[in-house]
Amino acid sequence: MPVSLTHPDRRTGVPAPKIVRRSVRTCPVCGKARCQDQAACRTAFGTTEWLECPACAGSGYDTTGFQLYCPDCGGAKVLEVEIIDTPGVGE
Repeated sequence: MPVSLTHPDRRTGVPAPKIVRRSVRTCPVCGKARCQDQAACRTAFGTTEWLECPACAGSGYDTTGFQLYCPDCGGAKVLEVEIIDTPGVGE
């Protein structure tokens, strides 16, 4: 009987890729897994404009399958909106 593709004794000579997984979500404000000052982060989150993360479509999970949480937003589901003031526009 032939050896199956998932058989543990099957040797291909090609090493398996190393998969890095983030195990915790990060704070969208400070970017850390555990905020040092949660009250300040809550206040900053409420006073800042946020946009749904385009990389994960707001799910917070990695869509490529290499990490548990999205590498762009760290699982926070949102990114801070940067407002760029261009002279002559909107005047």
